[in-house]
Amino acid sequence: MYFRKTARIKRTWTDTIFSNYIRERADWKCQHPKCDKEFDKNDGKQSRKLHCCHIGYGRGHIPTRWNEYNCLALCSGCHLWIDSHPMRSIWLLNQHFSLFEILFVKDQYAEKRTRRIKKEFELQERERIKKLIREQKNGKV
Repeated sequence: MYFRKTARIKRTWTDTIFSNYIRERADWKCQHPKCDKEFDKNDGKQSRKLHCCHIGYGRGHIPTRWNEYNCLALCSGCHLWIDSHPMRSIWLLNQHFSLFEILFVKDQYAEKRTRRIKKEFELQERERIKKLIREQKNGKV
């Protein structure tokens, strides 16, 4: 049997900053309503079990890769469950964001499909994420 080796999506510094922002936003808890797991952000083994889950569009879709309305913090079990039940993922997004926010992501980025990350776009998104982190620390988000 032939198995095709797929190329893995490389993780950039912006991905790391964004993932930490999403998990901080969730206060290091799984955001699935039926799960009550909490994680210690200072424990390396525990913090890796809480994932930044891209729901509407995957991480491979560059324009929505760092969009905060496209991601939730989910434990590894809930992340696996959501990936295997794509129709329920919309229900889960709707538990945390308004329909307007979900449609905003879909409408804004639906036509812009690309596989390459442009350096300017990544730097722009990195600055936007850093601004979101500052606002979160000041209690605005």
